Amino acid sequence: MVILILKALHIISVMVWMGVLLYMPRLFIYQTEANSKTEPDRSILINQYKSMSKKLWLTVGWPAAILTIIFGLGIMHPYFSSVWFWVKMGFVVALLVYHHVIHFANKNLQKDNYTKSIAQLNTMNQGGIIFLLSIVFLAVLKDTLDYLLIIGGIVVLIILVFVAGRAMIKRSAKQ
Repeated sequence: MVILILKALHIISVMVWMGVLLYMPRLFIYQTEANSKTEPDRSILINQYKSMSKKLWLTVGWPAAILTIIFGLGIMHPYFSSVWFWVKMGFVVALLVYHHVIHFANKNLQKDNYTKSIAQLNTMNQGGIIFLLSIVFLAVLKDTLDYLLIIGGIVVLIILVFVAGRAMIKRSAKQ
């Protein structure tokens, strides 16, 4: 019974966390677009988007992420021997990195430091959907995918590392 309660709380926490991770880049896009408007619209919109993203991130995003991890730790022990579980954990680690990318983008925008283009923010917004789909399918399909995941999971992780590496090279070239 306890494991079912933990599982339910984990799913609820994940849903809330993913909602925040999907919405934050959209707020970043709106704020970046508002930066090109004329006064007084510019300052009114930017202040509103800053307030919304700060409150959402601190009061919902971080608590949901922490609760997701806590409840996830409580239900993961039966799955240690499954390949799908470790591939899923790879995506979870990548999701935590994505969480921090959003965190630092938010910190920059709170300081009016517009370092990302609208296209980069759109890509960031779509990244959350990839994590959501990958993790949910791995959790639902479980052992039926074990053999495919050995190959597919490695390929996807290599692609993610390659994409992240390219992004870092482009960023360092611009500086």
